[in-house]
Amino acid sequence: MGSFTHTIKKYYPFSAEEIKALAISILGMAFIISYNDWGGDVFNFWLGIRNLFSAILIVTLGMLAQQTGSRVAGFSVGIKTEYKLWVYGIVIGLAACIVSKGRLWFLAPGGILMYHMAGHRLGSFRYGLNFWPQGLAALSGSLASLVLAMLFKALMSFSPENPLLQEAMLFNIWFGLITLLPIPPLNGSHLFFSSRIMYTFSIGVAIGLAASLYFLGVFLSLLIGLLVGAICFIAYNWVTHGDPYGGH
Repeated sequence: MGSFTHTIKKYYPFSAEEIKALAISILGMAFIISYNDWGGDVFNFWLGIRNLFSAILIVTLGMLAQQTGSRVAGFSVGIKTEYKLWVYGIVIGLAACIVSKGRLWFLAPGGILMYHMAGHRLGSFRYGLNFWPQGLAALSGSLASLVLAMLFKALMSFSPENPLLQEAMLFNIWFGLITLLPIPPLNGSHLFFSSRIMYTFSIGVAIGLAASLYFLGVFLSLLIGLLVGAICFIAYNWVTHGDPYGGH
């Protein structure tokens, strides 16, 4: 435990390049989710700035949660993750936002690169940077976003009409779901190449959770997500004749 804590303290801090990439990503996504919050029919600059600032806080917390999830899970399997900006993802997200007048949130500003921590994987099965540890680190990041969304949903039980909590929940739902798409360099691409069957179950859970969390409570939404994930799992097993490794 002490060694793992030491690893986190030593390797968790973000590099200057990562901080720059995170800042651009946060500003881009904050603009997207606050696009329609500049006064409605009548433009209000100061209201827009206030809402943009709120969006920056929401996105910053979501980004840190996702990167922390990937980073800590990566350390546990001897992998160091590094956040990289995906310029095309930012451009597509902004274009989709403007064209749809803020109705479509495509939140895919970047992804993670992974590096083998040689001294931390000594004695591991299949020593080296193989697919399964990469898939675990990637999944943990998107999962952290969905867990944060459930936390905000739980807080809404104390303040149902709080727009800040609603926006924070929606952002983390979409951020967790979109980053699970099997598109490089998103988390989903690492998980997809790691294990098809695990990817199928995970995306099923995410879709079921995302579709129900806005309308239902946390516990029931989680059950629906697990049910959808199980259905996807069974269907994939049936299609692939029960191959537990997803065709690998």
